[in-house]
Amino acid sequence: MLISELSFPHLQAAREARLTDELERRRVVQERLAEAPVASGASSERMPQVGVQAIGTRSAEACPA
Repeated sequence: MLISELSFPHLQAAREARLTDELERRRVVQERLAEAPVASGASSERMPQVGVQAIGTRSAEACPA
């Protein structure tokens, strides 16, 4: 016997609430992006990679033998 989420009204209501919240977040993001001034030469990169060392690598200075 297969039991679906649709068989339980409280699960269906919770799913609808999650979807409503997600749609609201997306709407707010779209509004903020539309209102934000576009900076000239802005990069789509969130964090620049200048001087970033890979996690898990060790340099000679960090771990003297």
